[in-house]
Amino acid sequence: MPFIFLLAAAALAVSPAPPASTPVATALDAGIDAYRAGNFAAARTQFAALADRDSAVAETMLGTMYARGEGVRSDAATAVTYYYRAAQRGYPPAQLALAQAMAAGKGIAADRDTAWLWARRAQQRGDQRTIAAATAVAAALAAGRSPTDLAALENRLDGWRPWASGRD
Repeated sequence: MPFIFLLAAAALAVSPAPPASTPVATALDAGIDAYRAGNFAAARTQFAALADRDSAVAETMLGTMYARGEGVRSDAATAVTYYYRAAQRGYPPAQLALAQAMAAGKGIAADRDTAWLWARRAQQRGDQRTIAAATAVAAALAAGRSPTDLAALENRLDGWRPWASGRD
């Protein structure tokens, strides 16, 4: 699953880090270090505690772990739940993961319109790698649609605002 690898790499690379002295930064660093070392049980513990405090990065990493079955039983629906929470907080890697899941109907009912919206949101706010992947997803989902349909979808982007997020 190259996309899931890209997602994990993006989540680890673009994590907006708070000042190193905060408890959230310490826990996030510990979770990321454990994840990179393959200690998925420790990573899950750290990420779950942070996800309970609304950390979009931790929610995305938990989604990735459930999608891959890393330290947990593989569960696409649980992965989507975590991606959705982080995507709603405005985190582009999670928005991209949610778009991919919705487009494929993995862990959630297939919904090409909503998948396109999430891909476009990731495209608007992501880093270079996320933007490139989101652009490809949005283009694939837009294929065969009329300009009128795409304009209507574009209009739906305007009113969206992210949820409040914990300090990542």
